[in-house]
Amino acid sequence: MSRSDPGSAGIPPAHAGRARGPRSQDCEAAAGLHVERLSRHFSGVKAVDGVSFHLAPGETVALVGPNGAGKSTVIQLLSGVERPTSGRIMLDGRRIDGLAPERIARLGLGRSFQTSRVFPALTVWDSVLLGTQAGLLRDGHGGGRLANPLAELAGELLGLPGWRGRRTRAATRAAAALQRFGERLWPRRDQPAFSLSYANRRRLEIARVLAAQPRFVLLDEPAAGMNPSETAELTDLLLALRAEQPALGILVVEHKLSLVRRIADRVVVLNQGRVLATGTPAQALDHPEVVEAYLGRARTRPVESDAHLG
Repeated sequence: MSRSDPGSAGIPPAHAGRARGPRSQDCEAAAGLHVERLSRHFSGVKAVDGVSFHLAPGETVALVGPNGAGKSTVIQLLSGVERPTSGRIMLDGRRIDGLAPERIARLGLGRSFQTSRVFPALTVWDSVLLGTQAGLLRDGHGGGRLANPLAELAGELLGLPGWRGRRTRAATRAAAALQRFGERLWPRRDQPAFSLSYANRRRLEIARVLAAQPRFVLLDEPAAGMNPSETAELTDLLLALRAEQPALGILVVEHKLSLVRRIADRVVVLNQGRVLATGTPAQALDHPEVVEAYLGRARTRPVESDAHLG
């Protein structure tokens, strides 16, 4: 497929669909997460270069590509950790690319990190309970603002019924998030996080994200460090999560494409900071340009024997 042929195989090239005007207005009105011509440059290095895609409520989109393609930088931009050089990020019609990470989290966008981020001295239970704090402090008006700090202090010190009820609900959510991982985390809830295996630390981080009950989840290489059986277990968990929360939008960055093929509705392939291809997992991952980006050559073997594609 030539990049000048946006209609081939249903996979548009990186520069297709960049027109301004009605599309920008649609992004402002539409529900979901919309990324429009997003760029991030570091001292002349174009880590992300004009990337556009969208994530609808209830959809799972996989962001894949070779090392250094810009995938994790996109996650950093979406969550507010990095500021874009140009472009826009819209969440349910609201522009968020200028907001602080904690404000974005309170608006319903949760994320995990590429490397494990746990609080080693906290117990597993307290670590997941931290994930409920954005919801616990939300003012209830849908604006992502914090509750009155004086009311928070009074509620905690005096044990007011309303505050106790909110804390009880937070504990219920934390328990549900841990129990989702069954014997992996729930029996270890009173153990310090540093005592967990690497794979269980990854599970703990995902549990903390889910405890916040976000409307959209960004998972940055959730299966990193997991063996094939653990990866299959995580895949089943994500499929179950989709079935239980049909309105949840999931954006997953992952190198283990066996997981991607099972859970993703659509795949966005990045290469050198640009969108190389989009489409269904079969369309995008089996496209010759995508295979060449991964291997540096055209495929000569059957799909089933290509270990790099899962």
